[in-house]
Amino acid sequence: MTRHEEIAEILLDEILRGQYRAGERLPSERDLAGRFEVNRGSVREAIKKLEQLGLADVQPGGARVRPVEEANLDIIGALLALDEVPDPELMEQMLEAMGTLMRLAAKRAVERASDEELAHARKLLLDISRKGMSQEEAAQARLELGRHFMTLSGNLVLRLISNSLRVQVMGRQDGPPPIITINRPREDALHRQLDDALATRNTDAVVSVLEQLMALNTEQIVATLRTMRGEQRVTARS
Repeated sequence: MTRHEEIAEILLDEILRGQYRAGERLPSERDLAGRFEVNRGSVREAIKKLEQLGLADVQPGGARVRPVEEANLDIIGALLALDEVPDPELMEQMLEAMGTLMRLAAKRAVERASDEELAHARKLLLDISRKGMSQEEAAQARLELGRHFMTLSGNLVLRLISNSLRVQVMGRQDGPPPIITINRPREDALHRQLDDALATRNTDAVVSVLEQLMALNTEQIVATLRTMRGEQRVTARS
């Protein structure tokens, strides 16, 4: 990571934590150059990065902070990384958005894919339900199935948005993923329903089952994060 990228990361974190609020001016190039002990060119490049993210509006006389709601997708990873345990509500919103993308991709995949391509999707689905698979292996299998649906959809925009979200989430993970309590019987039942829907090319059923699967996974992940946050608060007080 270059020096101006490091500076941009620090300023991004400070903006997301509310140290600089929407509408406020960032410190001048001179002040930032002094703070980080770099030349003004490095500061200028860092500010340009914030502008590209949609978090800074460069004007004559300085840069003003823009509302987080007006930024682009590239700040999702930074938002999730603000705390040791990601914000459950933000994670829930992100998973809801990813579920919508997945359902649309799967619907288009069923409509346009060959029998061989759908057979491969069914194989990937079977891999997720394989007994003895670790949670990390199952997560990787889910990721592969999602990628396959995105590819079969033929929708480039869907794939790019999905890639952006996935890269940010995966790229911000430090250490092993949290252990998620999984309702295995319910998940396995939904996997069987999804397999039947794929086998018969029933698009409505595919969309319906995927919606239930994503809701189940979201519920389990969010509940785990809330538990971890509660444990973190207890530890901090003790």
